[in-house]
Amino acid sequence: MSVYKSIADQVHKYIDIYEKNIIDIIDTSIFQRLRRIIQLGGVSISYPSATHSRFMHSLGAHHVANRIGIALNKKHPEILTSDDIRKVSLTALIHDTGHGPFSHMFEDTIRLLCRNSNDESCKEKFGLFIHHENISEQIVMDYESEIAQILEKGNYNRKQIGRMIKGLSVEDKSFNNQIINSQLDADSLDYLMRDSVATGVSFGMYNLERLFDMMDLTEDGTIVIKEKGIQSVEQVVIALYMQFSRVYFHKTVRCYEYMLKLFISQVLQQLEEGKQMEVLPFIQDFANNPYWKTLMPLTDDIIYTQLHYSAQKEENNLFIKKLANEILKRNLYKSIPLTEEMAERVMENQDKINFIVGKHDYPKVSWDIDQFSSRYYTHYDESNRNAIMIKMKDGSLKQLSEVSDVIASLTKPKYNNLLIFPAPCREEIVKLVKEI
Repeated sequence: MSVYKSIADQVHKYIDIYEKNIIDIIDTSIFQRLRRIIQLGGVSISYPSATHSRFMHSLGAHHVANRIGIALNKKHPEILTSDDIRKVSLTALIHDTGHGPFSHMFEDTIRLLCRNSNDESCKEKFGLFIHHENISEQIVMDYESEIAQILEKGNYNRKQIGRMIKGLSVEDKSFNNQIINSQLDADSLDYLMRDSVATGVSFGMYNLERLFDMMDLTEDGTIVIKEKGIQSVEQVVIALYMQFSRVYFHKTVRCYEYMLKLFISQVLQQLEEGKQMEVLPFIQDFANNPYWKTLMPLTDDIIYTQLHYSAQKEENNLFIKKLANEILKRNLYKSIPLTEEMAERVMENQDKINFIVGKHDYPKVSWDIDQFSSRYYTHYDESNRNAIMIKMKDGSLKQLSEVSDVIASLTKPKYNNLLIFPAPCREEIVKLVKEI
């Protein structure tokens, strides 16, 4: 394949584009919007250089998918064809077009909105936004979108691309889904390295070229890793562990993100209840009719503008005004790590915490137990395409966790509980937690 255009990149050096169709998609307003969606949500509050966008990550995922396809096509051109490369690399490019402001944080915002509203109609109205892949699929399937029109002209199977974005099985070639949505997909292979470079830590660096070389295909089109490539895959899983435990789950990051989620969800909830508010028209449009078109104007900069607007102009809801000011001035909420048993006791005594936050003029929604789990490798059934299979020298297949003690130790899920609350309540809440 001849290169149509090359784009300089700090992670991959150059990202090669092989089709004009790809440039046409990149130039759409839908894709250009990703320049204004930060990749790592609130991580920059603790890692100031982590301001890279979904735009560059999407180009990187496209590049990695291309490289995997080219490497496997050279070894098995009769199984993974040039048309397959074209399909998976394009799918990797557009898989994140449905992200809301602050990326995955917006999905959690919608979950928080529907939980606090305690209204089933909330899930009916906003439920699709809990997973950005749903919105990416809408963009692919709605012919009113620029991307759908380009796909149609390029004779792409839009329905199949939509299914791949959502992680649904397509055809009988497992590699289609493995490259797009698995434990070793193009998405994670790019973001681990990109996030590592951007945050200034070295946890996510590994030998990507070696990994490409170690990939192989079975006769039925399943991607496997040669036995001598075990260490290359171990590096990826360990990078995942380090990035999540040290960066993505950083307690300051979780507090800042909770404040942002609370702010956005409270604004949306007030609009849903018909309350009078000082709100930007783009946010009002989304609240009135949430779907992919009304999401497109919502980017990180719009939310920051709303923060300033609420901080200066909001008089009908003083909590939203206060929260906006705290976020802008970095007066962050505080946190206490809890065991599972402690988290249960806190919930049994939530009335006491409600009383404490109320004393400091905060509503009861201002505190929460941030619960998040982590598992860095999942031991699937061997027939599951998500399993990372190792091709042994004798030709047999074994799952990664069966041949690596390091990975086996990372298969157990870990549950995290972080009690988050306004800073002025810290002394009293710390005392309460010790007493209960």
